[in-house]
Amino acid sequence: MPRSMFYNANLAASTKTANILSGDVNEFVPFDATITVYAVSSAIGVRLSFFADSDLLIDDKEIPYIGTSLDTSAHFVDQFSVEAGTRLALYLREVAAAGTIDVYTAVDVNPEWVI
Repeated sequence: MPRSMFYNANLAASTKTANILSGDVNEFVPFDATITVYAVSSAIGVRLSFFADSDLLIDDKEIPYIGTSLDTSAHFVDQFSVEAGTRLALYLREVAAAGTIDVYTAVDVNPEWVI
């Protein structure tokens, strides 16, 4: 399954995004899968929330990485399993009121093979 990568330029102070995965190929998972989330921001004060249907899997977790490019070997946030048909939702929230912040995120959806 493809990796969904997003660049949120200029996340304004004290704001929350809409669902970043809305309309993306990975918004609805077509098979049982392992989901891996990566993120990096250009400054401190950005928090990430991730939902699988109505289940909150990442609860307003601060992105601990500072940088200007996403490196999936270094910017791991969390990993979990979901069932086929699950709707994924990813939200970012800026809490530092430090002006505008650039955020890079990636979501991998990999099939879980049962043998």
